[in-house]
Order: sequence, then C-alpha cells, then structure tokens
Amino acid sequence: MYAIMKKLKLICICMFCFFPFLCLKAQDVDFSLTREGNKVIYKVSNRMKQFVVLYETFVDIGTGSHLLVRYKNAEGEINAEILSVQDKHFIRVDPGESYVRSIDISRYVQNGIVAISAVANVSFDDERGKLKIVRMEKEIP
Repeated sequence: MYAIMKKLKLICICMFCFFPFLCLKAQDVDFSLTREGNKVIYKVSNRMKQFVVLYETFVDIGTGSHLLVRYKNAEGEINAEILSVQDKHFIRVDPGESYVRSIDISRYVQNGIVAISAVANVSFDDERGKLKIVRMEKEIP
C-alpha cells in the first residue's frame, strides 16, 4: 500500500511540474496592444522555432483576430465597432519575425473612447504534429 501511495505522489508531482511547462508553449508567441495618439499598434511576435498562422475573424468574433473599439457617440451612448487587424485571412509569421499593424482610431476619439480590446488567434503544430490554436486577449482601458 505504501509503494502505491509513493507512486501516486510521484505522478502528482510530475503532473504539477510538467503541466504548466506544456501550457506555457504559447508564451513563445508575444501579443501586444499599445496606443500612440490616434493609432493603435497591434503586434504579434513569433519566438517559436516554427511558423505560426494568425487568422482573421470570419463570421463570429470568437473565432479570429480583431480589434474592438468601445466609444461614445455624439449623444453620449456607448457603441462598439469591430475593426480588422489583417489585410488577408491568414498571415504566416515566421520564427523571429513579427506582424505589426497600425490602426487609425481617430474617428472614435472625438467623443471619447471607453476601451480598446483585441484578440490574436494563432495556430501552430505542437511537438506531436497536432494543430494547436491559442487565443490571446489584450485590453487598453
């Protein structure tokens, strides 16, 4: 009985040590969102040893990369608009390279921007050759 408990303890320790390492694989892809005046800089940097694919929103905002601007209109109501962050449906980002897009938000600034948020959805093959999709989110208040 003691030997079984010892093995279970060892298995649990291995799971707690290695599981976070496997989950951190997506941290080899950096995603940043910054505001510079009337522009938002959307940047995805690939620090992996293989290329990643950044893909755009098609039908549902939950399935792709986009920028969401929440702003006040002339009447003071809060509106939202989804802006494209890509000029193609799929963008390949090679190892050591970055995809940078500068997005003009000047038409939303007039009455006040409430918040800016963005999503980057990237896909890549993991160590076993299986497709892995990672969704990263950022917000600028």
